[in-house]
Amino acid sequence: MIPTILDIKTGSVQPWTALQLAAYSMLDTPVKFDEATHTYKYEGARLPSVTGILKAEGFIDSRFYDEFSRQRGTAAHLACHYDDLGILDESTVDPVVMPYLTAWRKFLAESGFIVVTSEAPLMSKAYRFAGKPDAIGAFPSARIERAAVELHNNGTYRLIPYTDRQDARIFLAALACHNWKLNHGGRE
Repeated sequence: MIPTILDIKTGSVQPWTALQLAAYSMLDTPVKFDEATHTYKYEGARLPSVTGILKAEGFIDSRFYDEFSRQRGTAAHLACHYDDLGILDESTVDPVVMPYLTAWRKFLAESGFIVVTSEAPLMSKAYRFAGKPDAIGAFPSARIERAAVELHNNGTYRLIPYTDRQDARIFLAALACHNWKLNHGGRE
């Protein structure tokens, strides 16, 4: 079984998801994550996040996401994460979120995907960026390295594998642009 990195989406998968997953495939070291400030630190230095880099470089347009969809997505991710850990109290799951959890469970049952870790803060030592892949694990019989699982509000799902090796190069180019801007008086 080869390791697989999965990204869970509660809305439509967007093209930038391919870059996000390629970046996650470069993460190799546990890192400190501050949930309150949503920041990653390694040896006292703040690291840029995968999502932050993609937003800053114009790959993610968050104007069409509203607060409700952001909160629903966060709640669905937490429900799936706690379910993966075996500590979910279903009575705490909002009825709006339950179909997404049902879809996640259906995906796991039908695909045989085995979650090894979920929502673990990691960094790339070589490239100095960080992120939290939704799930890392393996399929028993499929050779998929990176994929998104689009969970739907009717309890169904769609698996979208990513195989384009250019995705990693494009993310690294975005990272280089991001770092150049920061080093030359740009934003952060």
